[in-house]
Amino acid sequence: MGGILRPRAVATGVAVMVVLSGCQPFGADHDAERFVRPGAPKVSPSNIYTATVERGPQPDGAETWVAVIIDESGAEVFHDDHAFGAGRETRITWLSNEDQLWLLSREVGSAHVDRNPDGRWVETTVSPDADSVPDEIRELLDA
Repeated sequence: MGGILRPRAVATGVAVMVVLSGCQPFGADHDAERFVRPGAPKVSPSNIYTATVERGPQPDGAETWVAVIIDESGAEVFHDDHAFGAGRETRITWLSNEDQLWLLSREVGSAHVDRNPDGRWVETTVSPDADSVPDEIRELLDA
């Protein structure tokens, strides 16, 4: 992934799952309240969108999470198509000052999800050393 940005349009309702296994956990979870977890959705800074996680399939018995974004009417506007393993190895959070959802993983890399002007949500894979990673997200990766 080294420095390559790969935008990918994701239409509403397209399934996206990310699978991780054998990951080293991130450091101390001092900001645990900011992260999306099953049963603990988080509202975006605009209060229009909510990020949730659903439990995904369990390949080889490994629990997975699927990131989902819903709008204020409850309509699903994004359903991730990359698998993330459940637990501390994965962190899902909104950027604190805009409706940009970050999917953080040391195993498979990180991405952010943004709403395009046409209303479609787009996921962009980002190298952890990319200049485009905001400081607050970089701190979470370094924790």
